[in-house]
Amino acid sequence: METAKRIGIENEQVRTSRQKKWILLGILVLLFISVMLSIAVIEVKKSKSKPLVLINPTEKNFTKTKTVSGRVVQSHAETIYLNAAKGSIQEIFVKEGETVTKGQKLFSYEGSTVAAELGQVEVNKKLAETSVTQMKEQITSLEQDIREAVSTTTPDTTTTTDTTDTTDTTDTTDAVDSANIATKAITIQSLQAELNKAKAELRTAELKVEKNTLQAEKLKAELETLTVISNTAGVISNLNQNVGQGFRAKENQQLAIMQIASNDPFQIEGKLTEVEKAKITSGQSITVTSKVVANKKWKGKIAEVSDYPTYKTTANKDKDTQQETIPYYSFKASLDSQKGLYPGYYTTLDVVVQSKQLLAVPETSIMGFGKSTYVYVQKKGKIQKQKVETGQNEGKWVAILTGLKEEDKLEENPSWIVRFGTSLFD
Repeated sequence: METAKRIGIENEQVRTSRQKKWILLGILVLLFISVMLSIAVIEVKKSKSKPLVLINPTEKNFTKTKTVSGRVVQSHAETIYLNAAKGSIQEIFVKEGETVTKGQKLFSYEGSTVAAELGQVEVNKKLAETSVTQMKEQITSLEQDIREAVSTTTPDTTTTTDTTDTTDTTDTTDAVDSANIATKAITIQSLQAELNKAKAELRTAELKVEKNTLQAEKLKAELETLTVISNTAGVISNLNQNVGQGFRAKENQQLAIMQIASNDPFQIEGKLTEVEKAKITSGQSITVTSKVVANKKWKGKIAEVSDYPTYKTTANKDKDTQQETIPYYSFKASLDSQKGLYPGYYTTLDVVVQSKQLLAVPETSIMGFGKSTYVYVQKKGKIQKQKVETGQNEGKWVAILTGLKEEDKLEENPSWIVRFGTSLFD
C-alpha cells in the first residue's frame, strides 16, 4: 500500500512539473506575439507618418581585391665592404644610426706608404721645376751672348779719303781683322753648342716635371681612394662592431663593414604564390594596413612583380614521401605616403585586381537576406515588390546584378511593413 501511494505521489509531481513547463512556454509565446504585434503597430504608424522617398539606381565603381602580406623596407641599401689590398683601417668617421649625406666620409685606410711616395715625388717635381727655371735663364743668357758676338763680327765698311800710300799698313790690319773674325766665329760656335746643350737639358727637365706631375696625381688619386665616402644619402646600419682601427681584412675575404639605408621613400616587399601572381601585376592600386598602427590606412601601387620564382621546400613528416617545392614570386610596392610606417613593420595589402562600374542602390533599400533579396519599386503609380540579385558592397552601396534598370524608381528606406499596392497618388 505504501509503495503504491509513493508511486502515485511521484506521478502527480511529474504531471505538475510538465504543466508548469507548458504554462511557462505559453507565457513566452504570448510575450513574443505581443512584442511582434507592438513592433508591427509601431512600424505601421511610422510607415504612415514617414514620407515616401523614391530614388533611381545609380552607377558606382565596385572593386575586387586580393589580400597579401608584405614588410616595409628601405627602397635600397648600399653595403660597404672592406678592401684587403688597401691595408688596415685607420679611422671610422660614422656611428650606428647616424644620418649621412652623399659624399660624406665613412672611414679611411692607413696610407703612410702612399703618402711617403707622394712626398718624394713632390720633392722630385720641385727639383725638376728648379732645373727648368735655371735652364731657361741659361738659354736666355747664351742667346744674348750669341747676339752680341754676331754683332761685333760685322766688317767695317767705312770709306777713307786719305790718298797716302798705305799698302803695308792695310795688309797688316786686314790680317788682324781676319784673325779676330775667326776667333769670334769659334766663340759663336761654342756658344751655339752650349745653347743646344742647354735646350736639350731643358727638355729633359720639363719631361721630369711632367712625369712627376702625373705620378703625383696618380698617388693623390690613390690616397683619396683610401678614404671611403658614401654614394647615397641615408642612415648607417649594421655597423660591424668587430672592425676598428688597425683591423685588416684577409685576402679574398668579402667582409661588410656597414650598410647605408637610403632616405628614399620606403617600399613594401613580399612574396606571391602562383595563384596570387596570376591576378597581381605592376600598376595595380593597393590599400595598406598594419597591426602595429591601428585605424590607419596607406595608399600606393604595385611597383614590380618578378617573373622568376624562388622555391621553398615544405616540411613533410612522412620520410617515405618526397618533399614538395613551392614557387614564390617576389614583389615590390610603392607608397604615396609613409607617415607612421617604419622599416620592419609587417603589413597587409589589399590589391585592387578588378574595378567595374555597376548599377547600385543604398543598402537601406535592400530587404530580405541571402537569395531572397528584394526592393520596393514604383509600377503604374503603385508600390510593388521587386526581386533583385545583389553583388558586393562598397561602403553604403550595394551592387545590383539583375532585377533593376537605371530608369526604375525605388523606395530609398522602406519600412519592414509595406502596404503593397499602395497608390502613390492618394
